[in-house]
Amino acid sequence: MNKQKIQAGDIQLALYTWGQAPSVEQPREIIVLAHGFPDRAALWEKVARELEKDYFVVAFDMRGCGDSSPIRGIRHYKYAALIEDLFAVIDAVRPNQKVHLVGHDWGGLYGWEAIASPEGEKRIASFTTLSPSLEHVGLFLRKRLLRPTPRNLLQLFGQLGRNSLMTFFTLPLLPELLWRSGLGVAMMRRMVTHFEPRITYQKNPGVEGDAIRYLGIYRANLLQRTLRPRRVVSQVPVHVLLAVKDPFLPPSVFEQCAQGTRTYSSSELDASHWAPLSRPKELARAVSSQVQRCAVV
Repeated sequence: MNKQKIQAGDIQLALYTWGQAPSVEQPREIIVLAHGFPDRAALWEKVARELEKDYFVVAFDMRGCGDSSPIRGIRHYKYAALIEDLFAVIDAVRPNQKVHLVGHDWGGLYGWEAIASPEGEKRIASFTTLSPSLEHVGLFLRKRLLRPTPRNLLQLFGQLGRNSLMTFFTLPLLPELLWRSGLGVAMMRRMVTHFEPRITYQKNPGVEGDAIRYLGIYRANLLQRTLRPRRVVSQVPVHVLLAVKDPFLPPSVFEQCAQGTRTYSSSELDASHWAPLSRPKELARAVSSQVQRCAVV
């Protein structure tokens, strides 16, 4: 693994690479891995190790996390800023070659927005995601609210319950107290241990600060996009990985995803929310299959 810092506007991003970089003499497909909350690029290391033999693999600490600039403030975590960071990473890696984007958690959520933009369609050859978009979640909830059958209401309130932690993170002060008190780390350890018995929770040094800064992504985007969803269709091929044991994002909440792209496919993964840690081989195989279907070199 190699590490470097790149400039993205007014901030710096820590970027990590695995495998041989592409060249004119030896072209290679490029895979960019985007993490979520409260993780870092290290979330992807096992997956990257599985892919590095055949691909050039890139991951980065998102703004506010790990060794990237510790920027704070809601306005710095709007999707527009996150997508500009992603494009800066892609341009730094190889500006004249499209990449294959893989997103987990918030990396998948805002990845949908990235592939729907004209600039994203220029840079991204395919998208593999373990998350729907916030708009897809909003459309899922709206459909059940407008047709309040017993089954729909059960799914509606069930998903609202699953999203309650995300909603909590939009509140003032209380989420910061959770992380400063140490309860946030205890909560993460308990959830990972309960839902992913195959792995042991490893606390990243400084994760409390990462989490507090990264609360901005919830406050800047969650309710704004879920409560006022819009339909957007991308030209970028999408493969959805359904982690069938995910306690927050069950397969049913992905029902709108096929409407978000001209080319859609999906497959299941026997994993909970932390699939990059618990099922790296299976996840890497799914990513590789999508890359081969959408190869650019």
